[in-house]
Parts: sequence; C-alpha cells; structure tokens
Amino acid sequence: MSFNDTENLRRKPSSADAAAPGAKEKEENIRIDGFGQVIAMLQVADASFRESLLRRLAQKDPELALKIKRQLSGR
Repeated sequence: MSFNDTENLRRKPSSADAAAPGAKEKEENIRIDGFGQVIAMLQVADASFRESLLRRLAQKDPELALKIKRQLSGR
C-alpha cells in the first residue's frame, strides 16, 4: 500500500458515502492514549530494548523519560 493509498483511507467519507444505507450522521472520534500505549508496550518489551529506548529518549526529553520510568516502576 502506498502513502497515497494510506492517505485516502484516512479521509472523511464523501457526501456520496454519507448517503449510503446505514451511514452514520456524524463521524465518531476515536480517543488514543499514546502514553498508555507506550507504557503497555514497554512493559512487555525486552529489558535491553526498553533501557536503550529510555536512554535515547532521555537525551532528547529527560522529563518524559523520567515520567515513563516512574510509570513503569509503579510510582
């Protein structure tokens, strides 16, 4: 799938699509908890990968790296 194909999938339905039987009046918003998803992935990640990622993150955003470490340790 090309980038353009991916972009087409993200676009809102056209008015023709909205007229389709069973089409919803409004689009629903999907809430994404990116921080929670990162924590969940790091909890199951290999320890060496997790530490490597946190070290690199700490170089760019020490506060975020500390927040993630605290969350992972349950504090």
